[in-house]
Amino acid sequence: MNKPNTLPESRVLFSRLLRHGRLRQLQLLVTLQHSGSLMKAAQHLDMSQSAATQALAELERVLDLRLFERHARGMRATPAGQALTDAARGVMSELEDVAETLAAIRLGASAALRLGSIPAAAHVILGPLLARFYVRHPQVHVDVQEGEGARLLPLLIAGALDAVFCRRPALLPDSHSFAPLLADEAVFIAAPSHPLARVRQLRLAQLAQARWVLPASSIAVRDIFERVVLAALPQAQWFPVATVSLPVLEGLLSQPGAVTVVPRSILPALHHGGSSPGVCLLDIALAPETLALAPLGVAYRSEATPALLREMLALWPAPGAVR
Repeated sequence: MNKPNTLPESRVLFSRLLRHGRLRQLQLLVTLQHSGSLMKAAQHLDMSQSAATQALAELERVLDLRLFERHARGMRATPAGQALTDAARGVMSELEDVAETLAAIRLGASAALRLGSIPAAAHVILGPLLARFYVRHPQVHVDVQEGEGARLLPLLIAGALDAVFCRRPALLPDSHSFAPLLADEAVFIAAPSHPLARVRQLRLAQLAQARWVLPASSIAVRDIFERVVLAALPQAQWFPVATVSLPVLEGLLSQPGAVTVVPRSILPALHHGGSSPGVCLLDIALAPETLALAPLGVAYRSEATPALLREMLALWPAPGAVR
């Protein structure tokens, strides 16, 4: 359906792409931008250089726009080429995802679920849920994307995901719901060898000489670091790294005096990370409400919720699961 405010020129170009554009051309755009060389792009796609040149020229003729231009070290996208390549990258990524689902169905999967999860929810909710779910439904293909809620929630709203396991979103369309599954809070951690590891009822002032591992700005505990820690320790020092990577986090915590604040929900992943010695909780004397985080749960479409998703969530023992 055309949008009412779509310009006539855009309708013309859209029509041309539908009638004359090919997926192979879109794949060429993505590869060409990545490699910066038509010869390398052609080799990567198992095409001759003349065929790649012709495919790009045909697309430029269809759109009546220059998409790539030559420069001293190869080729680079024009503004038009950049815009089309960005869209092409999304199309190719979606096709790769659906190809995995189709392959699973061809190999015997009875159905498919498309789920997204932030790291904290993946460890304490989605992992256990999938283990229980596959006891009952061993032939269901589940595609899981892990990332930040800011990236996953738009995919849910656009219909590209069936559910996202995340913290309660600040905003969610009326067509979608959020079911809280697990309470969470921020905790302070350090390496077991930290001098304050076994001290009871620590005050934040006792961490004045600590060096902090910053939580990434996109996750909930960063707000607690800025609102609680920096209020008490305005001269706090930190590593010039902000991370959500658990291996990086544990590596930095092995440095002298290093501490950080994390969601309690990720502690099982830190304690059971293989060869790592794990971490220890610091006993910080702060009111529980100061450290409370938005609950972890699941966002999903309120209507037409997939039956398999409802079955999966019904296996969660906590209140708030979708029934």
